[in-house]
Amino acid sequence: MQRSTAVPTVVGWPRVTGGSGSALGFGAAIVATLLGWAVGAGSHPVVGLVFLVAVAVGVGATTTVIGAVAASAQCWGMYSGFELHRLGELRLDPAGRSALLVLLALGLAASLLGRAARSRVVSRATALLTSRRECRPPAGSMPVLPGSAVPMLLRPSPPRHSGRRAG
Repeated sequence: MQRSTAVPTVVGWPRVTGGSGSALGFGAAIVATLLGWAVGAGSHPVVGLVFLVAVAVGVGATTTVIGAVAASAQCWGMYSGFELHRLGELRLDPAGRSALLVLLALGLAASLLGRAARSRVVSRATALLTSRRECRPPAGSMPVLPGSAVPMLLRPSPPRHSGRRAG
């Protein structure tokens, strides 16, 4: 039996593209806004902001920087339009500005930390695979114990001559 010479590959944590991260953030922000309203964001808007911060951080950790900024901006739009103010009215008043800064900062930080964690996991896994490859015996070799006939029986036979002459 011949050993496989395929080199194992490292599959890292996939990053969602910016457009997909934006779409994911928009859908999750809608759900978070509805949940916020269900637990009392109408009278206490900070409650709704907690749900939207969770969305900005969660989506930011899995997407690119552009996707994280877009998702954070959409979370701010939901917060300002439906929790701070009513009927989708967006305002950059002091409460809206501070919420925008918090959402953008946390979404961006989560994206950068997610990128760093992914590169660390991939580089560590690559190092482990490389060190394992270096410790393997060459293909086809078997350890020979002195005075033992069993390893000699298990050794692969030399290649046979095909009967053709080189010419």
